[in-house]
Amino acid sequence: MGRKKALTKEDVFKATREILMKEGLHGVHFKKLASKLDVGRSTLYEYFENKDDLLLAYMKTLMDEMNEKVEKIPSENPPNQKLYELLKVILTHAQIHQIDQMIRELQSSNKQMASFFRDELHIDLMQTYDLMIQWIEEAMDLELWSREMDSNLIGDLLFHSILLPSRNKIGVEELASQLFSMIENGVSLKKK
Repeated sequence: MGRKKALTKEDVFKATREILMKEGLHGVHFKKLASKLDVGRSTLYEYFENKDDLLLAYMKTLMDEMNEKVEKIPSENPPNQKLYELLKVILTHAQIHQIDQMIRELQSSNKQMASFFRDELHIDLMQTYDLMIQWIEEAMDLELWSREMDSNLIGDLLFHSILLPSRNKIGVEELASQLFSMIENGVSLKKK
């Protein structure tokens, strides 16, 4: 195990993300991570008490990353542009929707911490959803979008787009672009 540079938590999280994407929750274990990172398993224990502690820390980091990106969306942008940027953030962090299930599956010795993270995730996601609805309403108030469609329906479509299997096939940018084209322009060739 001749690793030359110091191992960081970011390195561990990146390897964790790769394994989660490829193999799911049950594919993550210290032996596999150590091999992927070219370190001994004992090195991972210097950072995390066990797999569950690693996964809880990873999930918290994911939530924090998403919240930071949402906060960086320029407030001076028109609401439909803010919604487009928010959709890209949501699609980029699609793994977030799996966190609740992942937390339930953890055999963590710290059930209180796992429950805390699940509650925090719910609060964060609801704040993001409320912000989305606010921007949809602003787009309607500015007559950028029609009031004929229910704002919650539009919000649900955007919010749950992370579940679309085409996300992995066509990529975040293309999916966001096509969804927004559908919302802003419709899909019909007929002129009204």
